[in-house]
Amino acid sequence: MAERKFGALLGKGGEREVYENLSNPATCFKVSHKASCVQTKREIKYFESLRKSGLGNLPIIPKYFGSFEQGDYVGFEQECLSWSKQNDDAILLEDYIKTDRSPECLATIRKKLEEAYALMIKHNVIISDIHPNNILLIFDSKNELKRLVFIDGFGSPELIPLPQYCPFFGRLKIQRQWKKFLRRRPDVKELLGLSSFKHVG
Repeated sequence: MAERKFGALLGKGGEREVYENLSNPATCFKVSHKASCVQTKREIKYFESLRKSGLGNLPIIPKYFGSFEQGDYVGFEQECLSWSKQNDDAILLEDYIKTDRSPECLATIRKKLEEAYALMIKHNVIISDIHPNNILLIFDSKNELKRLVFIDGFGSPELIPLPQYCPFFGRLKIQRQWKKFLRRRPDVKELLGLSSFKHVG
């Protein structure tokens, strides 16, 4: 198998780094050193399970294109959401709410969050890290919000990930994660009018 061509560093977290894919600018590589790849291996396993279940194209999840090992690193190829040839503008929710936005824009974000929650419940999608720095808003050329995407924290970190395999436990975990998000960020809850968020608030 040919080695993947890594481009510029796009981002860096505690465990892994994100690089441009020089062979395909529509995707990127998320990689971890093999000595510290717990999160990456968990997400690979989770994305594979979503793909097998036919859930790989949910709009709230970056598209996944398979895993790999290269040298001392393990990683996977994923949809690159930091830019777009269609003149889309992408911004983290954390940064977006710091700017002066109209009530109409905020209402649209609230609707997208409600839709995301409904999709997670319906399809038992586990995201263990819900916060404004993990939610990307993607706008089209007319500055209309067309997509809300979670960019990290996929899968259940438990040793035995019952929430992933049992919808009953999955629903409980999803609800706990959203409650934690709203409890820790009352500013976001108030700004977006999420006090009446069904089954969560």
